[in-house]
Amino acid sequence: MNSYGKLFRGRNKINLRSYNPEKERYFQVIKEARSEGLKQVIINSEIMTDILYATLQSDGVILKVNMSDNTDNDVKDNIKAIISKLKSDKLIFVKLKEELEWVADSGSIDINSIDVYFSNKRYEIYSNGIIHGDDLDLLFSKIMKPVLEKYFYGR
Repeated sequence: MNSYGKLFRGRNKINLRSYNPEKERYFQVIKEARSEGLKQVIINSEIMTDILYATLQSDGVILKVNMSDNTDNDVKDNIKAIISKLKSDKLIFVKLKEELEWVADSGSIDINSIDVYFSNKRYEIYSNGIIHGDDLDLLFSKIMKPVLEKYFYGR
């Protein structure tokens, strides 16, 4: 069953809250979490690149990197070409990282979303901190939480 989750951070902890867009308003989910002292996680391009790397390190597959509309088409084409080669040679991630270096340096959110395949499940991770897929807790505990804790808390 596909479900949605929204990432938040507290004082020392990253949280994943379930979110049902058919029954809950996005604004209401944010407002409720803020009232509990949580801040929403926005996944910038640097974090997205770290998530891509962690996915590969955990024997996952990068399916797609969706760039913002103002990204040059040549860059988008290069990224697609690199991703198609990644399936057979994970070492080519270095080339993908080089291609994405400019977005990671700027602290931007030029990567709108990524699609990954991990532990026989497909996931979409959006820059606004929403995750979509089956068994979100698995992706959260194995990939997302370690990357986000390192980025926000240095551990």
